Amino acid sequence: MPRQKTNPPPPRTYTISLAHRKARGSGHERLPEILAAARTLFAELGVENVTTKQIAARVGISQAALFGYYRNKDEIFARLMQDAFADLAATLDEIDREAADAVDWLRRLVDGYVAFGLARPDEYRLALMVIKRRPRSDEATVPSGNVLAIAHPLFQRLEGKIAEAMAGGLLRQDLGAPALVAQALWASIHGLTALLVARPRPHFPWDDLRALIIAQTEMLLRGMLSQERQGSDR
Repeated sequence: MPRQKTNPPPPRTYTISLAHRKARGSGHERLPEILAAARTLFAELGVENVTTKQIAARVGISQAALFGYYRNKDEIFARLMQDAFADLAATLDEIDREAADAVDWLRRLVDGYVAFGLARPDEYRLALMVIKRRPRSDEATVPSGNVLAIAHPLFQRLEGKIAEAMAGGLLRQDLGAPALVAQALWASIHGLTALLVARPRPHFPWDDLRALIIAQTEMLLRGMLSQERQGSDR
């Protein structure tokens, strides 16, 4: 019996949506859109739980299009951290220009650091409060490793300023090495900043924030000052 001839199926057609397509020459606008979408998703779900597919969907582009800007999620995270800590570096540059001496530099640092955390709460949480290390063999690409690499030069500036103040007789030398004192000071400043970020008003009835920062600063520095400097400040 001869096989019955069937007509071939009609060719498939595809409709390409232009709703999210950028005009020629304006693709650079995607960069802040991608970063904003990733920042939101990272804060909502945690870095380890977000995929590039989710980021692309939030922006309104394909995953392949996203890879034209960033090779992977860790690159996006690193860019967010670089941008955030560049703001803190700029704050330190301003303090360098305005501080009268190393102690005044440290006093201004506390104020500037807290302001940095409050101005970039999502990045601060991601960098220093909620990051979880993922079990991967390549430690260099783990997000928390990116943060350490980006923030370490700023910590070195703090350590250097403390070493300068100790050498100049402004700070107590019995507290320990400059690196240890820098870690202790940062831990105290971070504690205040993290609380303000995690429990902002009205979730916690903070008193006047300016007065709170001043009180924290004075309590920290008074314990660090040498007897000679304490005498000159009276």
